Amino acid sequence: MQSMERDVRLLILAMTAGSADSWSYLGLGHAFVANMTGNTVLLGIAVFQNHGDMLHPAISLLCYATGALLGSALAGDVDVSAGWPKAISWTLMVEALLLLAAQAGWMTAQFHAPYAPNLNLLLGAAALAMGMQSGAMVQLKIPGIVTTYITGTWTTMLTGLVRLVRRRPPPQETLESEKRLFLQAAVLSVYFLSAVFTGWLFRYHAAAVGALPAFSLLLVAVHGVLRG
Repeated sequence: MQSMERDVRLLILAMTAGSADSWSYLGLGHAFVANMTGNTVLLGIAVFQNHGDMLHPAISLLCYATGALLGSALAGDVDVSAGWPKAISWTLMVEALLLLAAQAGWMTAQFHAPYAPNLNLLLGAAALAMGMQSGAMVQLKIPGIVTTYITGTWTTMLTGLVRLVRRRPPPQETLESEKRLFLQAAVLSVYFLSAVFTGWLFRYHAAAVGALPAFSLLLVAVHGVLRG
């Protein structure tokens, strides 16, 4: 599998995470479904607040953890030397179905249908899906690239930039470092821009907010199953 094809998939997955986090924070209870650092802080500061919301970050943390375990189990101990394993793609397919179900529930809630599901259920489903993505992506063992918790990508990109400037590595090592830094910067940019676009969607087309992460992820999953 060509590295360019893999990198495009990673960027789409980062877009999925940024959009899902924005969707959950704006519409599903002011909690994140991919950013567990944020949820841990939200849960902590709610402890001594008079009306602190501990429920939503707790739901996200629990469901994300369950999803990470499930994603790791489904992906298994894959061999990444041959490219993008199909086990990863099938895991992402299950995640995509979860997000599609959450989007369907979100639309019914937006149109005030009598059978609309509780938003806490949608929050849990989205967090479970993002946990599965994280558990699966870890199996790819791509240094410094994480598509859900972006703090790690920020840190490895900046420390990699410092190492590249301070040292004078051989040309081939320099080229590899520059490629990794470019990909990390692209992941961060896509994550941010997807959050911006989701904010716009939430303001003007709220019913479609969950469609962006759901169908983006479905695209990666289907492409991975067909192409490997």
